[in-house]
Amino acid sequence: MKTTSTFNFLALMVALFTAQTINAQTNLALNKTATASSLEGNGYAASYAFDGNQGTRFSSGFTDNEWISVDLGASHRISSVVLTWERAYGTDFNILFSNNGTYTDLNIDSIQVRNNSLSGNSTAGTNTITAKAGTIARYVRMQGIHRATQYGYSLWEFQVMGNTAVASALPVTLINLSAAKQNNNVFIQWTTVIEMNNDGFSIERSEDGAHFNAIGWVKGQNKGSVTSNYSYTDNQPASGRNYYRIRQVDVDGRSTYTTVISVNNNNNSSAAGVKAYPVPVKDHLIIEYKGTANEKITVSIFNAAGQAVYNNSVNIATGEQTMVINRTTGMTAGTYFLAISSNGNKTYTQQLFLQ
Repeated sequence: MKTTSTFNFLALMVALFTAQTINAQTNLALNKTATASSLEGNGYAASYAFDGNQGTRFSSGFTDNEWISVDLGASHRISSVVLTWERAYGTDFNILFSNNGTYTDLNIDSIQVRNNSLSGNSTAGTNTITAKAGTIARYVRMQGIHRATQYGYSLWEFQVMGNTAVASALPVTLINLSAAKQNNNVFIQWTTVIEMNNDGFSIERSEDGAHFNAIGWVKGQNKGSVTSNYSYTDNQPASGRNYYRIRQVDVDGRSTYTTVISVNNNNNSSAAGVKAYPVPVKDHLIIEYKGTANEKITVSIFNAAGQAVYNNSVNIATGEQTMVINRTTGMTAGTYFLAISSNGNKTYTQQLFLQ
């Protein structure tokens, strides 16, 4: 009995130690790469908020719309964010998370802090902000909305608490999403290189690039780090341009979206000679035009109000031309329309979306 009791006690201690190790929280942001929208001066670098030293601090420029971000180096499961403010603190701000650095891929996990009230001392106070259950991210940002003072946002320390042992990899890593027209159908393919706890994929289609509906479901294979190939055939694509995205759904119901891709299901010969991508547009638009030799075309982009934000005439000497249109400050996020007309009486129009 004594031997058995000793064994059970040791086993219990090992189990407790293991559980404590797994659940141990650490500051994932310590000494990691930091960036900010602006600095008050050279002595207030973004890195000072992540150096573990409460004698140094970050301070932004003196406007409301300022931010500070940290790259954790890999994706981790995050439990909380701890902000230790200097007297120039934020009354309204958002905590944003991302796995690709755009801060739009994990909107579901963002946290809004409003009417934050701290003291006016040199250390105004600390906000400990609990992350939503299951938050996994590589990048974390404090996005300022309103300041408490006439100064900017100033932080002695910006800590991101989490567990390095449980979330160095995302449940699903999806790559190589593509779609192509095959006769009267559209064939969609994608690949996963990491796949765990994946319920499956919802295939979604849109005719305008903004409003999507689910058209099919593909069950996940969950092969871990083994490469898995998937496909789905849309047997009833709409006439004209079709936009596709995939919503990957975890077994716990959490989901993420891929980027949007498009396929032109138009048999009109003039439309078939034009390719415009990427969709949606980020910093530039590429147009591939195939026509006739010495053809002259006019390329225009109109905003939703019908105002031209781009207009250019091009002589197509060989009948083929690739054009790159760089986004300008006048091309704010929203819906636009691409129009191409030629001296051969051909016309082509396409709806565009700028992020």
